[in-house]
Amino acid sequence: VTVLEASSQAGGQVRLATQNPRRKELIGIIDWRLAELDRLGVEIRYDTWAEKDDVLALSPDVVVVATGGLPQNPPLAAGDNLVTSSWDIMAGSVKPAEHVLLYDDNGGHQGMGAAELIANSGAKLELVSPERFFAPEMGGMNHVPYMRAFQEKGVTITINTRLLSVRREGNQLVAELGSDFADGWRGERRVDQVVVEHGTLPLDDLYLALKPLSRNGGAIDYERLVKGGDIFPARNPQGGFVLFRIGDAVASRNIHAAVYDGIRFGLRI
Repeated sequence: VTVLEASSQAGGQVRLATQNPRRKELIGIIDWRLAELDRLGVEIRYDTWAEKDDVLALSPDVVVVATGGLPQNPPLAAGDNLVTSSWDIMAGSVKPAEHVLLYDDNGGHQGMGAAELIANSGAKLELVSPERFFAPEMGGMNHVPYMRAFQEKGVTITINTRLLSVRREGNQLVAELGSDFADGWRGERRVDQVVVEHGTLPLDDLYLALKPLSRNGGAIDYERLVKGGDIFPARNPQGGFVLFRIGDAVASRNIHAAVYDGIRFGLRI
């Protein structure tokens, strides 16, 4: 087994999540797997942005595309170029400004982790969600520590509200807000920074480049995945390898779903 790792460190979004000190124990997910790969003699080639020729040079029998995704903006009428990704906040590549609006319509830990980092920086933060309560995807048990942190840091929480657009006025940004419940209702916030969390868009260039060269056309037979049998349909007899993708390379999802992807397909190779 050979792993082509784009970064200088393994872990991707899991490593990013550990930048929130309260979730630093997630590093165990990475460390244990790296220890197992070392024990099993798996080669990891770091700082390798894999392209089609890099993969074909290995003459593989099976190719697993786990390229993840890239952050995407929520649909905005204007201002795509004015917003900051939650990833940039988590990675530390962009520092929180003095007055921040964070809009999260993904509903998971990603936005909440960024919100907690912003609040801990001393910024004045308003967290805006289109849901009935913030981050419904992360579950009730996780709601408690986030809510505690937000109240201790004086975070304003606004629910049932959507971010519609962002524009610049002077040295500030104006966020236009709307409602799913009251047609025509509009609100505005004047802030120094607008941070958005809208999940990821699959980074699927490598998968699409390899798809016509694979025996199964990159497809999975999900009925057989459940009932048993070969899950990789023979669509191209001239193909040189079996190809499939997992995790955010398919669609935006959480850590548990990505790990489960790897297990359920890996067992059937």
